[in-house]
Amino acid sequence: MQKEAKRAATLVLVRDSDEGLQTLLLRRHPQMKTAAGFWVFPGGAMDPEDGPLGEEEPMSAMRAAVRETKEEADLDIGLDDLIMVSHWTTPSGYPFRFATWFFLAEGSDAPVTVDGDEMDQAIWAVPSYFLAGHERGEMPMLPPTVVTLTELCQCADVAAVKDFYRGRAAPFIEPHRAKTKEVLCMLYPGDVGYETSDHTLAGHRNRSYCENEVWRYQFGDA
Repeated sequence: MQKEAKRAATLVLVRDSDEGLQTLLLRRHPQMKTAAGFWVFPGGAMDPEDGPLGEEEPMSAMRAAVRETKEEADLDIGLDDLIMVSHWTTPSGYPFRFATWFFLAEGSDAPVTVDGDEMDQAIWAVPSYFLAGHERGEMPMLPPTVVTLTELCQCADVAAVKDFYRGRAAPFIEPHRAKTKEVLCMLYPGDVGYETSDHTLAGHRNRSYCENEVWRYQFGDA
């Protein structure tokens, strides 16, 4: 029986700095049941207090993203300027499944204080810093984080990030696992092999693949 995905929300915080565009990642506590020790954007499961689902779910998800950011990082973020980035649903067959809304907001120089229960470390840095740490196997991440960081790398500053996400329709992504035993590969909508789960087809790529627990994102024609 297919397990229903739990609703969740995430907040991608960005700010300008002398080094360029920065974003905030938190490390999940090693004792967590899921994604222990992984680096993530602030966020978590939606609660009834955040509001109803159905047609009002997007606004409820915004409240959840803001609430979770306050709980995990002690940062106060307003609802007014949130921009939807994407929506990710964990593929079928996994014991823990989430349907997660990703939103963007502008951060500040306010101090970050992690809660110590769910999160045990926080870093503001340029997106390439996190991707390089992941490539070295030092900062484990899940594909939605890697994909979002890759997109942020294309933007020089906060204004460019806002223009990028306002200029595209936010994708709803439920990955299809490729039919291969050679490498773990997740195909996303728009990938040439998405409908058939065939990663060998020639054409447009929109996928992530994992080697030695490191996820890499591919986008474009091949």
